[in-house]
Amino acid sequence: MNKFLEKVGVSIVARVGITLGIAVAVALLAGGVYFFVKSLGPRDTEKAPLAKVKVISEDMGFYVKSQKIEGRVYRLETLTEDAPAVIYCQSEEHGAVWCRELAALGYVAYCYDLSDGEKARQKELLAIVDGIRELRFVNRRKVYLLGEAHGCLTASTFAFENTGKIAGLMLLSPGFNPLEISRKARRYSKPVLVLDASLPQSSLLQEISSYIGSD
Repeated sequence: MNKFLEKVGVSIVARVGITLGIAVAVALLAGGVYFFVKSLGPRDTEKAPLAKVKVISEDMGFYVKSQKIEGRVYRLETLTEDAPAVIYCQSEEHGAVWCRELAALGYVAYCYDLSDGEKARQKELLAIVDGIRELRFVNRRKVYLLGEAHGCLTASTFAFENTGKIAGLMLLSPGFNPLEISRKARRYSKPVLVLDASLPQSSLLQEISSYIGSD
């Protein structure tokens, strides 16, 4: 590598910097470090039907090694910094319905499609949580998980094992007692909000807002 750079006339200092940069990149990939990158997809404006407020949505991808997790992030145009974030765990299609309304309330909301296998899902969610916490307009101490259906297991397991990364856990009709799915749940001291899907979405959004506001 150095010989090639020398041939094309790159200075010694620059060569050292380039070589170190390549070495770090290789080490990160070899070690399986999770990282994220904001996709270059177009920014769209959508309307939250209940709130009747326009929100911004755009593609945002996260990576586990070389595998990309496709998802979409929603927020208000006027949002600048220090906003709570909600990560919806189930599917991007169902999540969009929730994320538009959550964004209208002033939150940064993200949804994506869960992969197959709980082990893979935990790795993906770790990459997403770490990436969302680094966004400039997100309060890294106020990142919440909202699980629905089979996403409740994924969200619960992650929250119980990564208490320091998650401010709270919300489960939409999980069909199980969230505090019994894992022995680690016994050490989970934060309140869990369990939502009844038979209630109107407007009522559930009020519960979510009160839950996040009480933290």
